[in-house]
Amino acid sequence: MKLIVRHFYLLLLSLALLILVFCLGFLGSYLAVGPDIPNVDSLRDTRLQTPMSVYSNNGQLLAEYGQKRRIPITLDEVPQDFINALIATEDQRFFEHSGVDFVGVGRAAINLINTGRKSQGASTITMLVARNYFLTRQRTFKRKITEMFLAWRIESELSKNQILELLLNKIPFGHRAFGLGAASQVYYGKELKQLTLSQLAVLAGIPKGQSKYNPISYPENALNRRAHVLNRMLEEGFISDDEFQSASKAPITAKFHGADVVVDAPYFTEMVRQEVVRQFGIDTAYNFGLKVYTTLDIDLQSTAQMALRKALISYDKRHGYRGPEQTVESFSEKTEDELLDILGEIEIVADLEPAIVLEVAENSIKVLKRNGDKGEIAWSEMAWAAPFISDDRIGAKPKQPSDVTNAGDLVRVQSFGKEGKLGFFQLPQVNGAFTALSPQNGAVLALVGGFDYNNSKFNRAVQAKRQIGSSIKPFIYSYALEQGYTAASIVNDAPITLKDVGNEGMWRPKNDSGKYKGLLPLRTALRLSINTISTRLVQDLGIQSTKNYLTQFGFAPENLPETGSLALGAADYSPLQLATAYATLANGGFGIESYFIRKITDSNGNVLYESAPKIVCETCLKDQIPLELPNNNLNLTTNDENAHATTIEVVQEEKPVIYTIPELDPDAIISGFPKRPVAPSQVAERKIEERNNYIITHMMRDVIKRGTATRTINNMRPELFKRNDLAGKTGTTNEARDAWFSGFGGNYVATAWVGFDDHSRGLGRNEYGGKAALPIWVDFMWHALKDMPSKLSKQPANIVMAKIDPKTARLATSQTPNPQFEIFRVEQAPKELSEPEPIIETNPFDAAEPAEDLF
Repeated sequence: MKLIVRHFYLLLLSLALLILVFCLGFLGSYLAVGPDIPNVDSLRDTRLQTPMSVYSNNGQLLAEYGQKRRIPITLDEVPQDFINALIATEDQRFFEHSGVDFVGVGRAAINLINTGRKSQGASTITMLVARNYFLTRQRTFKRKITEMFLAWRIESELSKNQILELLLNKIPFGHRAFGLGAASQVYYGKELKQLTLSQLAVLAGIPKGQSKYNPISYPENALNRRAHVLNRMLEEGFISDDEFQSASKAPITAKFHGADVVVDAPYFTEMVRQEVVRQFGIDTAYNFGLKVYTTLDIDLQSTAQMALRKALISYDKRHGYRGPEQTVESFSEKTEDELLDILGEIEIVADLEPAIVLEVAENSIKVLKRNGDKGEIAWSEMAWAAPFISDDRIGAKPKQPSDVTNAGDLVRVQSFGKEGKLGFFQLPQVNGAFTALSPQNGAVLALVGGFDYNNSKFNRAVQAKRQIGSSIKPFIYSYALEQGYTAASIVNDAPITLKDVGNEGMWRPKNDSGKYKGLLPLRTALRLSINTISTRLVQDLGIQSTKNYLTQFGFAPENLPETGSLALGAADYSPLQLATAYATLANGGFGIESYFIRKITDSNGNVLYESAPKIVCETCLKDQIPLELPNNNLNLTTNDENAHATTIEVVQEEKPVIYTIPELDPDAIISGFPKRPVAPSQVAERKIEERNNYIITHMMRDVIKRGTATRTINNMRPELFKRNDLAGKTGTTNEARDAWFSGFGGNYVATAWVGFDDHSRGLGRNEYGGKAALPIWVDFMWHALKDMPSKLSKQPANIVMAKIDPKTARLATSQTPNPQFEIFRVEQAPKELSEPEPIIETNPFDAAEPAEDLF
């Protein structure tokens, strides 16, 4: 009996010692890791790293930028089947333990004793939260102990549902998807509520090893892991046998789904990304879930991109075929799989797919496409491919497919038509840019910076500074009107020789045609883009004063030359800068600035930035003052320089009354003039006198109706040509290095540019703005305006129309041949009658060109 008592006391003592050792070990462990345990309070205000989202002007997704793709969710959005799958496979006793499952700890300890290896079998869901939010995934005893203490602390301060929600928003699922919401989109392109039991089981199996069990990279591993998850759900009673059988037989359907972008606008969204990073820094831009709302119109953007690509391909075809991109060596010995491997390394550029010619027949060729499909290209689609010799010259037209290509050549193809016929193409070497704005407030509605962003990320719409050529002439003519000229003023189109101050020699500007027409009215000179007349105007007006006038349109003075070449547009600007300048002509003469970000919010919708664009509104300040208040003693002030509202202080009976004027929503003025109050700081300043702007715009309509743009517009889109509200100007620089068209109509102003990135290379003989660049503008405007009536600007007061003799600018008589109507400012209207033209005999021995003309 005493022996039994002794053994009992020894057992109690051993147990007490064991408990003491455990307690001391527990205390020692806590003292060792305690200082490193984070404050759990931060979990309540956890900021999940979410990407920056960029949206169009109507809220549709354009792009996402960030290191992690995440879609935050709440627990009530998670299907119960997923929660059950997670509990069954990761932590069966989750709702019972207090953060650490000692049954699991014991199992892990026994496994360590038996195998000598550390195990993670003791992890709970709470411990996973601790690890994902606070700790690393490094496998050390210290981290494991810290994880356990932190799990207890989390359990003491948060509910089980809160813990689950934290885990499901944080845990990585692979392929840059963080959190269950993003995983559902990345793997299945669906919301969680749309997923089947089989798909939920696949996702529940990924956290065990995101790189090992993700169904895209390792479908077999994912299939085996899904079977384990479904088995555990069946064993735990979460699903029936029928549900188990059905889900087990379902195929693995996961595939990668990127962000659901509605339109391809990479040049534009990259501008947005750079601006947000500049304002907020990389970390905030990429990880704080910023939502950036832009001015881009997705329909107009798609139209602009298609129009640009179409025009560049047309130019490329006009200049001949440069041959295959490459020729497959030992083609006849290659298997189809080997050919597909070659094609797999070549990118699709602007929907032009790489293909290898398999066979050349009498009237067609057969090709192998990148996706493994085979197709036939008819001879009619290849007949354009005369050999390229130079930018000015092509060879003889081919007569049959063998004159163009051979088996083994790598070419470009594109499907077209309902039947999916194939066309024969090559990648253009020429490039271009296009941008369209709202002239009322400068909102960028469409912007394309090149043929294909993946092929070249250089954004020519904003980064390319090119000579604008004759595009500058409307502004020079406007200055001439400002200084007393009229649209009917007569100037001599004749050879002119000027001193070239820069080169200490003589400068002889010439017309593109090489011909001269003699005395011409300004209207005709602008319509025909006569170089000698714009040169004479600048000489008469003064180079420096002309330069000063041009700066009010936004032309940076440092880019404007102080020589006679200013008259011919020897000034470097980007397409966006030129479109912004033309917006002043389009909106009635007011200076606006282009902008492309409307507002930026954080993930909770709090506004971090909001644009305050200049807005065309002649009567805003007058309209926003209440009519019943006296209009004297008005003191207009702004709260501060960054304020988005303005206060009007009206002194009435010696008592100030304060009225607050909210900032105008830019969306409200995309069409027409704004109807709501506008802060004074946002009211666009008039840059051109109203009548001046009306006359110069009227003259620019002649460019469309009977000038350098007429043939192209009438041939391409006759219905567009019928409109009477279109105005614009072509532009071509020396040796056709740059081709431009800028113009406006309806609610849009747009600029198109075509050229080579290599400044020394010209577009070739017979290429000019009306041929190379104008087609982009035409296709865009035709689509943008097809459902809109013509929108002519209102004729200002003190404008009169007179029937004149275009040769003398005097009033026409019944004997005047070919009289024309012209518009004038009332004080400049002609008063003298034209006389019959006398017969003048010309001395055939007169010099054709004067030695010097300093007009």
